[in-house]
Amino acid sequence: MVIALGVTLPIVFSIGIAARKPVPSMASLPGELRTFSRESAATVWERSDLFAKAAIQSRLLRESGKSGRFALELSAPRDFVKPDLIVYWVADGSKVTEALPNNALLLGAFSLAVFTLPANMPSEDGSLVFYSLANNEIEAVSKPLRLSNSNN
Repeated sequence: MVIALGVTLPIVFSIGIAARKPVPSMASLPGELRTFSRESAATVWERSDLFAKAAIQSRLLRESGKSGRFALELSAPRDFVKPDLIVYWVADGSKVTEALPNNALLLGAFSLAVFTLPANMPSEDGSLVFYSLANNEIEAVSKPLRLSNSNN
C-alpha cells in the first residue's frame, strides 16, 4: 500500500498541477474600485462639529478630472479609541436608535480614514453612524449633513 501511494501520489499531483486553470487577471480595475487619489483632490468642505461627543475632523474631498468622485476623510485624536469601528451613511428620513436601519450604506472601517463614496450615493441629507462590532452597538451619530458640493 505504501509503495503504491509512493508511486501514484506524485503522478496524480503532477497531473493536477498541469491541469489547473490559469489565474484570472484584469487589465484595469473598474472605476468604483480604484483608490481615491488624495493628491489631486480638492477640499469641498471641512468640519469638526459633526459629532457631539467626539472631536472628529471631517473633510469632503472631490477628485479633480473627469470622474469627479467624492471621498470623505475622517480623522480623530489619538485618545479616540473604539474597537472595530465601522462607518455607515444613513439617509435623513431613517431613525437611528439602538440598531442600524435597513437602508444604512456601509462606507468602510474607520481605520481607512478616507472613504471613496459610491457613485449611487444618495444626494439627500443624512448622517454618519459609527457602529462598533466588538460592542455590538452604535457609538456615535453625526449631525445631519449632505455629502455633495453644498456647504453645510
